[in-house]
Amino acid sequence: MKVGMIGFARSGKTTVFNAITGASAEVGAYGSRDANLAVIKVPDERVDTLATFYKPKKKTYAEFEFIDIAPAEGADADKTLDNAALNLLRNADALVHVVRAFDDENVLHPMGSVNPERDVTALEEELQITDFIIIEKRIERLEKEHRKDQEYDLLVRCKEHLEAGNPLRTLPLNAQEDTVLRSFTFLSQKPMMLLGNYGEAAIGNDDPARMQAAAGKHGLKLIELCGKLEMEVSQLPQDEQEVFRTELGLGEESRIRFIHFAYEMLGLISFLTAGDPEVRAWTIRKGTSAVDAAGVIHSDIKRGFIRAETIAYDDYVAAGSMAKAKEKGKVRLEGKDYTVQDGDIILFRFNV
Repeated sequence: MKVGMIGFARSGKTTVFNAITGASAEVGAYGSRDANLAVIKVPDERVDTLATFYKPKKKTYAEFEFIDIAPAEGADADKTLDNAALNLLRNADALVHVVRAFDDENVLHPMGSVNPERDVTALEEELQITDFIIIEKRIERLEKEHRKDQEYDLLVRCKEHLEAGNPLRTLPLNAQEDTVLRSFTFLSQKPMMLLGNYGEAAIGNDDPARMQAAAGKHGLKLIELCGKLEMEVSQLPQDEQEVFRTELGLGEESRIRFIHFAYEMLGLISFLTAGDPEVRAWTIRKGTSAVDAAGVIHSDIKRGFIRAETIAYDDYVAAGSMAKAKEKGKVRLEGKDYTVQDGDIILFRFNV
């Protein structure tokens, strides 16, 4: 899962990036145009437990890959993204808008004041305009080619949806239409969440910057962090972090909070593969079919899919081995259209 972190300059975005990923990217490097990259592993006790059964050479957790996008500066200070940033975001599976909700007279907001609702609206409009330009050009080309086909009709609907001030993620689509649009990598179609970056004074207070109102207005989910404090604590030795988190009232570790939030918001689950070489968790969306889950592992497995030998994690642990699980009738043979469930342990049979 690739996550693009975006936001206005001096929103504390890189600070939040460090807090969540444990990275040590330079903060306050306003002139830098380099993106920061980091990967975090998703803790999963099921992987650990299966490893005690299989004794594999390797165990692999699901991962989130973060890209911290440098915001526009100077003449483009009223924007969040330039062409380089837009290109980097095309491959992201989801976007996180880090919204400044803290006051600091030493760190000036590029738009002159701290106003979360304005910032959320401005970024939404920016993504929609970017998509609108692409759609308009594509429609013009199809008209010149006299191709008023299904793609044309879909793009006209998208254009009208954007003209009404709505992001493409809210446009009702069937499966075929969704596939067509995803090939364009439209930014306003990508799932997006808000991350309110609060100051220390906000700890224990109830939404002092009215971030909930900004999120509700745009139909977005909100997670709140005190980025500066979270980053400082994340850089302490592991045995000291929990003590400081308790004393400061920070609650659950920011990395774990974000993972739980993202899985719920994006509708993600994990299925497992297990054997002597490796025990591994794979991230997919709820509702994914067995054949599409096979494709997450390798396109050849999807192409040559025969069946999926499947057992629920709890059933496997209760049985103690795959052989005993089969004796108890807990292992199922599922076809291409089977909907994979969270915690399924799957062996894909295929032929290419």
